[in-house]
Amino acid sequence: MLERLTSRIEKSWYDAKWWNIWLLPFSALFYVLSHSRRLWLTRFATATKNNHIPVVVIGNINVGGTGKTPLTCQLVKRLNETGINVGIISRGYGSKAPHYPYLLANNEPASIVGDEPKLLRDRLGCPVVIGPDRNAAIELLSQQGIDLILSDDGLQHYKMARDYEIVVLDAKRQLGNNWLLPAGPLREGAWRLDTVDAVILNGVTKIASAKENEEQGMAIVPSAWVNAKTGERKLLDFFAGKELHAVVGIGNPQRFFATLDSLSVKYREHIFADHHAFTQTDLDIANEYSQCIVMTEKDWVKCAAFANENMWYLEVDAQLSATLENKLMNDLTALVRSSKTEH
Repeated sequence: MLERLTSRIEKSWYDAKWWNIWLLPFSALFYVLSHSRRLWLTRFATATKNNHIPVVVIGNINVGGTGKTPLTCQLVKRLNETGINVGIISRGYGSKAPHYPYLLANNEPASIVGDEPKLLRDRLGCPVVIGPDRNAAIELLSQQGIDLILSDDGLQHYKMARDYEIVVLDAKRQLGNNWLLPAGPLREGAWRLDTVDAVILNGVTKIASAKENEEQGMAIVPSAWVNAKTGERKLLDFFAGKELHAVVGIGNPQRFFATLDSLSVKYREHIFADHHAFTQTDLDIANEYSQCIVMTEKDWVKCAAFANENMWYLEVDAQLSATLENKLMNDLTALVRSSKTEH
């Protein structure tokens, strides 16, 4: 009953319907509490930096998946190419590390370090520190010989000082009904977008020709099918026309299904909650329809321990418009140069 009610509420966030109007008093309460907290932390108990390394926050003002992780991967890759050493901090949602802050080693299980931190650490090979206290995480990360810190989420963590803020929005859903939680999907009002350094729209098609979005456009582009057990890579047309079980446990599962549609894959949906802790039983779904299971890379990291050769994940990359990528690279390299000049 509660699960169905929650699902109905969340669906109405993006349906432009007034079904959630009964929740507006709770949204008003949320506004008072969150605004008071923000006012206190930004006006009276202002966060101060504990070192000179620039901190960049990649976050959102609404709940649900927007594509922050692929963007983080792309920025780390491009910055590394220019000789800038990048480290990442994350809250480590769902992690059970022996202590916090915690510096990840390679190939640690997602059940210990969290799914997104594991994905970032294993794919990028850069230092990743998790912990609920972002300032403590920054202090530990700053000892790893880095030039720039990317904070995976944390836009509303005002106890953490930052030098640059990036907000990622789903290009199709954007701000939904524009209401605050729980009547709508917003953690902060739309006004917050005017205070950040860059707003990115994820899901813009035809990046090269989308002139109206040339300063904001980003697309998540599939790059290869990867076997979840062996690491074998296949071209994107490998499953074209074949029937598969599609397992997904991310904030916006429809984005994954839309990608499968674009690859001409036939599939049955198996939707789990965001950050779901997968077990082997969850994936005992092979039947006469199909013996193969496909999933996102974010979900695969939680299934690696019991993956078999019939499981595959879709590797994706963030593609930014030339204007947007140039802006971000110029801004972030300028931050690094400035910090080194001053110190």
